[in-house]
Amino acid sequence: MKTSKASQRYRSIRRNASQCYLYQDSLLLGNSDDSFNADETGDSSDPEQIFQNIQFQKDLMANIRCRPWTMGQKLRALRRAKEIVLKFEGRLTRTRGYQAAGAELWRKFARLACNFVVIFIPWEMRIKKIESHFGSGVASYFIFLRWLFGINIVLTVMTGAFVVLPELIAGQPFGSTASKTIPREQITSAQDLDTVWSLGGYLQYSVLFYGYYGRERRIGRAGYRLPLAYFLVGMAVFAYSFIVLLKKMAKNSRTSLASASNENYTFCWRVFCAWDYLIGNPEAAESKTAAILNSIREAILEEQEKKKNKNMAVTVCLRIIANILVLLSLAGSIYLIYFVVDRSQKLEQSKKELTLWEKNEVSVVVSLVTMLAPSAFDLIAALEMYHPRTTLRFQLARVLVLYLGNLYSLIIALLDKVNSMNIEEAATKNITSHWADAPTFSATRTVPEEGQWPTPGSGAELRRNTSTWVVEETSFLTSITPHTKANKTVPYMQGPQGQCWETYVGQEMLKLSVIDMLFTVASILLIDFFRGLFVRYLSDYWCWDLESKFPEYGEFKIAENVLHLVYNQGMIWMGAFFSPCLPAFNVLKLIGLMYLRSWAVLTCNVPHQQVFRASRSNNFYLAMLLFMLFLCMLPTIFAIVHYKPSLNCGPFSGQEKIYDIVSETIENDFPTWFHAVVGHISSPVVILPAVLLLMLIYYLQSIARSLKLSSQQLRMQIQNASII
Repeated sequence: MKTSKASQRYRSIRRNASQCYLYQDSLLLGNSDDSFNADETGDSSDPEQIFQNIQFQKDLMANIRCRPWTMGQKLRALRRAKEIVLKFEGRLTRTRGYQAAGAELWRKFARLACNFVVIFIPWEMRIKKIESHFGSGVASYFIFLRWLFGINIVLTVMTGAFVVLPELIAGQPFGSTASKTIPREQITSAQDLDTVWSLGGYLQYSVLFYGYYGRERRIGRAGYRLPLAYFLVGMAVFAYSFIVLLKKMAKNSRTSLASASNENYTFCWRVFCAWDYLIGNPEAAESKTAAILNSIREAILEEQEKKKNKNMAVTVCLRIIANILVLLSLAGSIYLIYFVVDRSQKLEQSKKELTLWEKNEVSVVVSLVTMLAPSAFDLIAALEMYHPRTTLRFQLARVLVLYLGNLYSLIIALLDKVNSMNIEEAATKNITSHWADAPTFSATRTVPEEGQWPTPGSGAELRRNTSTWVVEETSFLTSITPHTKANKTVPYMQGPQGQCWETYVGQEMLKLSVIDMLFTVASILLIDFFRGLFVRYLSDYWCWDLESKFPEYGEFKIAENVLHLVYNQGMIWMGAFFSPCLPAFNVLKLIGLMYLRSWAVLTCNVPHQQVFRASRSNNFYLAMLLFMLFLCMLPTIFAIVHYKPSLNCGPFSGQEKIYDIVSETIENDFPTWFHAVVGHISSPVVILPAVLLLMLIYYLQSIARSLKLSSQQLRMQIQNASII
């Protein structure tokens, strides 16, 4: 036993001695490269060998003056010896050993925790699978959809917790007031398919729409101020959306700036450093392989686009032609929507009963234009020969203009309808006669050409069908008119119960969202699913190859689908004030859209022939969404400021303007000094500078964070370079 230990000791001493001679020779020869790296002599898992190497380095440092070397060789040897001792001496102490073991366990636990948290991130594995097979451009759509889903969850909680639930719990029940009761003449048709499809009947007189909510300033035992909460939540929807969008854009800008250094040595990183050696699942390995291949294809395309030579004269001509065609398409779509809206208004004025198509033709035409026009833009974009990412951005901008034109054409028509409803409501308010409960009646009375109506009108009878009701002399008052004509017909004016323009706007926006969802499902089934079935099973029996030529398998249209999300969210923002349950409906819509789109992509679509890398920050999507939010907020704010609330429905009935509820609450429930302070603070002289100052502070703070992160990365690079 002793002999074996002695022999091991002897071999170790001989090995260290040989290393010492090699080290000395390397220094004497002045070898400045790493032919013999001192780190390699100490980097071993054997504690005994580490101890012997450390002792050798300490002896070298102690006797460095006695070495027959030049001063430069001595300095290099001393520096390397100190590095080895500093690096490996701590491994022999028990405390450092425990620290290293604890750090390793913590890294493993963090890795497991991250893998566990992924389970609770909505659709994370589904999106990763799509990204591995279709690239980051297609995956960016689903990431954007998931982010919008989170925003709508918050909006649903806000409207549900502060508006809908208090009304259901503490408000007056259904049927207690005129605004919560279905008119008797509509009860028989309240459950008809036509009525339900038009969101009338029981749906119209429910918490879905503005008109159902009561006007009492305080409800319940706690005295909850529902009208004030309704107004503040409506404004908070826009404020929260603005804050979240700006914060997300700032965060993405920091991420983009911090990761800019990763664009160097693109192919080296992807070829040699892309694989994850902790993968143990065959499916995950397959997805990772596909993701690496896609990333390499993206990088190759990026390099090809940089080196591509173009004939600029032909390219400029084609781009001019393409832009002219786009302008003609936009003008045609806007004119078509305007024509349909104008026709619908004329039909409402001329016909008493409208058909199902006439009631929904505006929403159907808007949805058809929304679905078909982007495909035309896609064909036109092929003429321009831009980089795929540039083509995507131009396509997004054009489709955004189209959607905004559609929405504003619709909202202008709705505002015209609101004007006519306000005129009718004012006319109904000025009538001094108390009308009977019947929907129509006629009374004939012979009077002199110039004279006065006798009061009261005794003996008048109201006839409807075959029944006769005798009206008492004191039951109504008659108007006094100096000049009348015999047999004059008075048009029927709708009663106050039906005059609620806020509910009408909410119905139209919800109807448009429902029809848009139906058209989306139909387009996915028709364009992707049935087309894929046709190509898959009839390609062998056709005259040409259906898979490589027309119609071939469909590709996922990123621009069209991203703008559809922006357009859909714009409808929600525009109608949320008039339909508090609209964000909740949009949550369900986005869930269905996520599963349907992801199924269609993985089942029916093929990857793009030119796979390009998506923008890492995706701030272009967010900028368009911010622009849409601003433009969709304007009509709502205009309606709140300009139009008078309906007299007989909604939480603001009886107010001159909707926003008067805030000043009324401050005057009645707060002291006078607080009212004066709020009046000074709310002046434009204070608000505008404060908002600009806050925006400037936030912008500078974001830049400071980005520069700080970049500075840390540069410092780490300098440290790594000095060690090497």
